[in-house]
Amino acid sequence: MATQKKFTINDGLRGWLLQQRRKTVTLDAMQAAFPHMRYEAFRETAAALETDGVLVPVKASGTDAGGLARKYTIHPGPLLAATATRIQHEAIALGIAGALDLSWYLTHPYDAWQQDRAAIESLSRWCKRLPCPPSALPKTSLQQRSYDIFGDEKYLLAHGELLPRLNLSRDALAIAPEADPLMMAFHPLAGSVHHHLIVENKAPWMALAPHLAETGFTSLVLGYGWKISASIDALPMQSGYPCDTHVAWYFGDFDWEGLRIWHELRAHAAVDVRLAVPFYAAFLAHPASIGKDAQAPAPEALDAFLAAMPDATRARFRETLVTGHYYPQEALTASELLACCKETLSDGT
Repeated sequence: MATQKKFTINDGLRGWLLQQRRKTVTLDAMQAAFPHMRYEAFRETAAALETDGVLVPVKASGTDAGGLARKYTIHPGPLLAATATRIQHEAIALGIAGALDLSWYLTHPYDAWQQDRAAIESLSRWCKRLPCPPSALPKTSLQQRSYDIFGDEKYLLAHGELLPRLNLSRDALAIAPEADPLMMAFHPLAGSVHHHLIVENKAPWMALAPHLAETGFTSLVLGYGWKISASIDALPMQSGYPCDTHVAWYFGDFDWEGLRIWHELRAHAAVDVRLAVPFYAAFLAHPASIGKDAQAPAPEALDAFLAAMPDATRARFRETLVTGHYYPQEALTASELLACCKETLSDGT
């Protein structure tokens, strides 16, 4: 049995009972959690909890000298009544959208609601901004929808419990199934020079794949972070034109790792790897995200990146990274991605 955490008298027996995972508790365990509480005070508190129906004596366990049962069944409902009322009042004051079901929070300790409240507010605001129900939206990736709602493309991945707690399915938020797409979408074009677009993440791949024929690229490649580094040399052979010239335009997250990937790919001789500048320039029309603090700086990669960018944008890109911000690919809409495809080839060919 796990070691019980020690609580002071101020924490209260009621709060301690809410944290118990088992449906039964022994008198010894309760007393051990409050070693400095005088027995008379403890007995009065436990007896009051019996009267309230929170603690139901297990008769077969017997009683101690003060008449307390040696073992109890815990009924948390009465303990949570005040918490449920508090959460309901707060939800009304915050104007939480009716589409969000708060029932789970009404039957759990207050700190669960407190922990998720900011995210619930963000989700509520997003729901209210929609001109139609979320289920009528075009489906997109989990990462894209996470960025749309929270400004963080990884939030729903890191907090997978949030949607079930709110009784929300992925379909309700128009999130596409998570099956991995093929690594490459191919559209054969005439000529001896073939242009390929490599995107780092799944979201832009899914947004652009249906429109590949409109982009002018021979293929759309899903890089999957560093995985592309091990396989990019196979691009000429896999495209079916092993003897032709191949130019790969790279577009990734604007963060230290994204810059490292692009910088490393430039060393591969089989393909001419270039920076898809219009995609990065389009980031500047959006607010930068905060995070990626654990990534180590890559000054050489940043200098190479800035050398490829227009002079007027270099200071802003540098400031974005040095202040702990970044741009995820999910910041760009599908229409922006398509426009950037056409601009990339227009500028680079």
